Amino acid sequence: MDPLAVLKTLWTYKFWVLPVLMITIASGVYVYQFGPRSYESSMSVAVVNPTLPSERELEKNPALAKLNKDNPYLRSSDPSLITDVMVTQLKSASTAAEIEAAGLGPEYVVGQGVNSNGFVIDISGVASTPENAVATAVALGKHLEKNLYDAQKINGADDMYLFTSLTVVAPEKPTEQFSSRLRSVIVVFIGGAVLMLTSVSLGVAVKKARLRKQARKSSSKHNGSDANAADATDDASSHAAAEQPDTSQENKTVAQGPVLVPVERTRRISSR
Repeated sequence: MDPLAVLKTLWTYKFWVLPVLMITIASGVYVYQFGPRSYESSMSVAVVNPTLPSERELEKNPALAKLNKDNPYLRSSDPSLITDVMVTQLKSASTAAEIEAAGLGPEYVVGQGVNSNGFVIDISGVASTPENAVATAVALGKHLEKNLYDAQKINGADDMYLFTSLTVVAPEKPTEQFSSRLRSVIVVFIGGAVLMLTSVSLGVAVKKARLRKQARKSSSKHNGSDANAADATDDASSHAAAEQPDTSQENKTVAQGPVLVPVERTRRISSR
């Protein structure tokens, strides 16, 4: 599509396009300035390995050997398995429902740390207010701590053999996510573009209807002029025929005259 042709079409129907354009711009400015906003607060939590007693410590303290050390995550060949499980649980629908039920932001982000570090979990709370963003991050941190403890106690392992959580970065000061406002503005502009195309279509339809109406009017006037001209011609012909004298009798008399006049004169001569 030729951009110049598009601009020419928009300019042709500017009285339809300009109101929509002004409303769209005003709506975009309003949404950007006063529309819903989104704030994000982030924190990082490290999963720390338990300090297991050495053989010497077990010999010195036989009570340690009697403790339940059946932690399934200690037996895993993948040391980051516990963090993968925690991330999965925090991303679950049940956790999101609990966060939302508490009046916090359900749109949060959970993932492994920088370079996919297996022992660091990054948590970002997202909400419509700065306070809720911080509260969401804190609530997710508490969920992580509880889930971490419950997952390892499935076989009744002693606390000495459990992974623990350590807050590396506390919930930071919330920052506004301008991308959310930009998305809203983009949606407004897309809607304005659709309305603009609709207004151009309406303008084209109205123009075509006006041209058809004018064509019908001009056709009616033309037909009326032809009829009046024909009537005037017929009247003129009739009037001319009425005014023309009847010369048929005179022509007949003139035609008969040369025959009668010589006969009468012949009779007069013979009588003399």
